[in-house]
Amino acid sequence: MTERQSSRRRFLQLTGAATLAGLAGCSSSASEETTTTTATATKTETKTATKTATAAPENQMKGPREGDDLPKDTNPSDGYPPEFDTVPEKREIDTSSYETLRREVHDVTVEVPLVPIEDAYYWYARGEARFVDARSETGYDVSHIFGSVLSPAPDGRKFDPTDDWNKADRVVTYCHCPHHLSSLRAAMLLATGYEEVYAIDEGFQSWLDRNYPLAGTDTNRDYTVRTIEGKTNRSDAGETAWAFHPGTDQVEATEINADGSYTLELKFVQVDAQSTIQIETPSYAIQAPLGELTSGTVTAETGSPATATKTTSTSTTTSTTNSTTNNTTSSESYAWQWEF
Repeated sequence: MTERQSSRRRFLQLTGAATLAGLAGCSSSASEETTTTTATATKTETKTATKTATAAPENQMKGPREGDDLPKDTNPSDGYPPEFDTVPEKREIDTSSYETLRREVHDVTVEVPLVPIEDAYYWYARGEARFVDARSETGYDVSHIFGSVLSPAPDGRKFDPTDDWNKADRVVTYCHCPHHLSSLRAAMLLATGYEEVYAIDEGFQSWLDRNYPLAGTDTNRDYTVRTIEGKTNRSDAGETAWAFHPGTDQVEATEINADGSYTLELKFVQVDAQSTIQIETPSYAIQAPLGELTSGTVTAETGSPATATKTTSTSTTTSTTNSTTNNTTSSESYAWQWEF
């Protein structure tokens, strides 16, 4: 057993078909600003706070930074960065204090812990976790965590690099959402037997903001956020609204509010106001230029009708948050997934 393997600790145990519900929406109230890239969702999100998150140390802890003369990554499929000369001093991390999300994937429910960015970086710099990018191939190619592998949410890709990993290893997933796609990918890994998987709570943008190591074709990119406000039937509340760019593999998703409204924040690259974007809710699927979608409220009458690219079915399960039992609509199955 290697030193890396012996340093990893188990966190989650799956007992058969555990119970998981969830959709962590990727929406906020920004219009045109800078942040990050793609997303995929299941449904209702249940976020559970257990105590308080591990106190993050000062941002200037020792360790590699973007722009340093970094060693070559000789094994890019293992999810680890190469061994760095300067690493953070050893410290204890209380993972039991992390907030969690309940996520349902293929009828299995899993509690996904959200790791603070500084704890994720600590594991990264010390080589104590494998890193998984849960976004799209396009987003990954532009910029990603140095040493991480591409394994899009929810199910990964054909010949996925995680297929050959030891399921006892610690894995950290991330996306630009900040943790919508990443928690979905983490849930799938846990549901298939991985024992210790975390999603970065603050997302990829926080990695960029802290100048941590990157790789890709444009690591200095500023990400423009384009906000789409939409409206669908009230009966779709708790379901998912999606945005696709048919020209690339990019996708964004968010939860539909109780009144049928939703907000999608697109961090797509290689698009402009004329780019065709497809919007889907359980009640409609339409296509329109991005400029039109961001200039008013999207409804079933916006743009032109489109063929849905996915199918969903819902059922009712029971979830528990802080000892309070709630009936929530939670189960979705997906016909659409990554094909590369």
